[in-house]
Amino acid sequence: MILNSSVQKVLDAARIEDVVRDYVDLKPRGSNLTGLCPFHKEKTPSFSVSPSKNIYKCFGCGKAGGPVQFVMESEQYSFPEAIRQLAKRYQIELEETAISQEAKEEMLEVQGLNIINEFAAKYYEDQLWNTELGKSIGLSYFKERGFLETTLRKFNIGYAGDGYRAFTDHCIAHGYSAELLKKLGLTSTSDKDFFRNRVMFPIHNQSGKVVGFAGRIMSSEIKVAKYINSPESEVYKKSKTLFGLNLAKNAIRKHDQCILVEGYTDVMSLVQSGIENVVASSGTSLTEDQAHILKRHTNNILILYDGDSAGIKAAVRGIDIIIKEGLNVQIGMIPDQDDPDSFIRKVGYDGFQEFLKTQVKDFIIFKINLLQQEAKNDPIAKAAAINDIVGTISKIEDGVKRSLYMQQAAQILDISELTLISSCNKLIKEDLKQRAFQQRRQALDRDEMIVQEQDQVISFKDELKLSFSSGDEIQEREIVKILVLEGGNMWRDTPFTVAHFLIENIGDVLDYFDNSFYALLINETHQKLNEGITINLEYFINHPTKQVSLLAIELSSSPYVYSENWAAKHGIFLTTNATDQNFSANEIEKLIKHLKYRKFDKVIKRLDQQIKDTVDLGEQMEIIKAREDLKKTKNMLYSEVWALE
Repeated sequence: MILNSSVQKVLDAARIEDVVRDYVDLKPRGSNLTGLCPFHKEKTPSFSVSPSKNIYKCFGCGKAGGPVQFVMESEQYSFPEAIRQLAKRYQIELEETAISQEAKEEMLEVQGLNIINEFAAKYYEDQLWNTELGKSIGLSYFKERGFLETTLRKFNIGYAGDGYRAFTDHCIAHGYSAELLKKLGLTSTSDKDFFRNRVMFPIHNQSGKVVGFAGRIMSSEIKVAKYINSPESEVYKKSKTLFGLNLAKNAIRKHDQCILVEGYTDVMSLVQSGIENVVASSGTSLTEDQAHILKRHTNNILILYDGDSAGIKAAVRGIDIIIKEGLNVQIGMIPDQDDPDSFIRKVGYDGFQEFLKTQVKDFIIFKINLLQQEAKNDPIAKAAAINDIVGTISKIEDGVKRSLYMQQAAQILDISELTLISSCNKLIKEDLKQRAFQQRRQALDRDEMIVQEQDQVISFKDELKLSFSSGDEIQEREIVKILVLEGGNMWRDTPFTVAHFLIENIGDVLDYFDNSFYALLINETHQKLNEGITINLEYFINHPTKQVSLLAIELSSSPYVYSENWAAKHGIFLTTNATDQNFSANEIEKLIKHLKYRKFDKVIKRLDQQIKDTVDLGEQMEIIKAREDLKKTKNMLYSEVWALE
């Protein structure tokens, strides 16, 4: 277990803007930063980062939290895993208590897949550099292709030997689960090494974690696939992974452009030559998820594919997906049957830069010319080409840009612009219908999800829909709001915090809270105070319980302000200040006393009923006495509330 003191060091050091920038291109907006949400698809930024509060919140999908929660959500980590990653980032040495064998096994079960992938990467890398086969076969292959040692080590390139169980036995000997090895596809169903006699390309996620592998065969067997990849797993989703993005993301933002290639060695060659803003789609056509990931970093994509027919077709296949994401796309077709790897080795950095300046073309214009040349004088082929081109242009959401492409397409294809516009409008209308249907479907799914997850935090909007008879619950939320936002501040001129004062004065009515979660949270906070834990906004935002963290974010960033009429018309006292302002001591006192007044009033009514239902005279007199004492306290609270006006 990680010691609380170490966890606190990480929480103190971690800055939300630093962590988020590894995944999202952030731009200033007032005192905050904004960008495209990494957790759902969107074209207009609704993802906000507050450096002052050290939190993020998406007003589109509702995801929110601090640095720890962001890492947990992005990487699907547990709380300890996220703490460890942040500790590594900020070079903080973690102190941990001794771990029992049982706890160790549990930790390995949670982290097992990631741990084994990292172990495998180191194993294969060691095989490349420190074994005779690795040196004679693997290293010689890369040296022959002109790759430097620094490049191979930057990409953690490795080698898998020709033994049937060498890797599997090595992992089992080190205590790793055979079941998890099979889940990752590192061991086959027949208990043999999946990767054999291949040079190994580790595939990393955006944060640099190894999630899978690609292996290139070194033998001359014709019937064996040249490249094989790890199967999809809980940590590896091929459609959501781009080879080299972990190394390229900063360069992509710097140049405001991403160069997209097909192969792993294409990426390595370009990086070795000094061109760092490059990624590969891992041998597949670009997917929607990959395009969405790229859009978080830049709006400009340059596709470099082989100049052969297969390369051209691969490039064309991905265009509609990229266009739909609102990205600007250019294409550069590598000449002379080369690929980016062989071409840059042939012409060098300067020659490659000259190629990019002179030979890169707008992709849509390229596609129009390509299809027009293929159709030639065949009317049927030309009609198919026109429909294909119109389909691509219809994906462009910018009306001005779409109109300009229509004009150029009409000129190149020698067809009426009005005809193209008419066809394009039909497709746009159909697409809008489909979107509307999907939105309705998603809305229904969200409603169903809300029903299934009743234990999630009730949103502010939902609370406003509550009947006014549940006004206590809304005021209970205000108590929690004070605790979250002001708990760490000093109470008046005392050595105690607001949290101490609030808990001390609300404790006698916690048993009567309508919302049991709020009561449990206050009780837990009381325990933490007694343990010497600092209670402030950061504590709640970084709380390991997701429900608490989400509540803290919502309370600290809600755009809503309560109406003053709630107290006048409905007897519900609420603070009406904005979340960035401090609460006055009078406000806090008034809120506590007002809620206690309402609680005592309800208890008195219950006692009235008990008096009626009780037959025993002695018991009845005890209830009457308790009622009178409580009524005196209630009346005193009433006077105190109005004295604070």
